[in-house]
Order: sequence, then structure tokens, then C-alpha cells
Amino acid sequence: MELKPFVQGCFEQHYNSMMRAVDGLSPAEMAWTPNGQCSSIAFLVWHYGRTLDRWLHTRLIGDAQLWESGDWPARLGRAPAVANDTGYAFTPDDLKTYKAPDTAALLEYVAAVRQESIEYFEARSEADFDNITLTNPRGGTISLAVMCQQLLWEFNQHGGQIGYLRGEQRGLEDPGYSGGLLEAQAEKAK
Repeated sequence: MELKPFVQGCFEQHYNSMMRAVDGLSPAEMAWTPNGQCSSIAFLVWHYGRTLDRWLHTRLIGDAQLWESGDWPARLGRAPAVANDTGYAFTPDDLKTYKAPDTAALLEYVAAVRQESIEYFEARSEADFDNITLTNPRGGTISLAVMCQQLLWEFNQHGGQIGYLRGEQRGLEDPGYSGGLLEAQAEKAK
């Protein structure tokens, strides 16, 4: 398998898994944390959207993030817009002051960023993953492929945290669920 469809498939599976995990959660469940040192599901979903938005717009496309160009900060209780407000390096005090936004608005923001990422990656060639370089916020430059590695790690880590926090509150989600793999194979077999 080539890198482009692999990355696109991973991003799709991460997003779908996250949506499964938050489906039907109440505002209290979205905001719940086991202690003051932990993130909430709402924070992790917001962080997912903010991280993707920043990488996509600031580092790749070179234009304003959706976060900066729309009313998202106000709708999600984070106004005024701050480009680097992504949740990275939040302290326990920052986590305590983070207020879970309206879930529908949060998921709209994440879906809008996701749609832009789908369009961006669809327009890339296989060679672009090695040929496109961008500034790493932590210094130096990296290729698009390395940026995708970082995002996949980020999505895996926080997706697991979201699933764990859901499980702490509701128990097992669906013991037969296989991340969509079995469902996709069944569809292909039809």
C-alpha cells in the first residue's frame, strides 16, 4: 500500500473511532475527569481539532486557521481567538479552567477541520509526502510524511484516552467492535 491511502485510511479510522466514543455522551460525561491532573473527553476532542487545524493551515496551506477565521472561539468558549491555543503544554491549572463547550458545536468544528484535511490530502501526490517540507513548531523542518507520523501518534494517544475515559464512565463500549475493520471487510465481501 502506498503512503497516501495509508495515511488517509488512518485519519478516517481515527475520526470514526472518536465519533463512536463520544456518541450519545451527556455534557457531564464530556466534561468529566477522574482527577484534576487529567483531560476531559471534551478537551481531547477540542485538542484533536485544534492540532489538525494548526498543522493544516499554519504549517501546510499557509493561511488563517479555521479557528482564527470564524466564530469558533466564541462558540466554544475560548474567545478571543489565539492561534496557538491548542491545549499543548496545558498545566493542571489550565485543565481545571478549561470549560467543556457545547458538544454539537465542538463536533461541528472538528468536522469542518476534518473536511479541509480530507480535501488537502486528496489533492496531494504520493511524492508530496517526501517533497513537501514545513516548519516544525519545535524547531527545524520536517516532511509531510513526518508530520503525518506525528499526527497519527497524537490521534492514537488521545483516541485511546477518549476511549478510556468513556469506559470509566460507561463500561465497555462494544466488545465486538474491531475499529471498523470487520465491518469494512463485510462490506467488501458483498
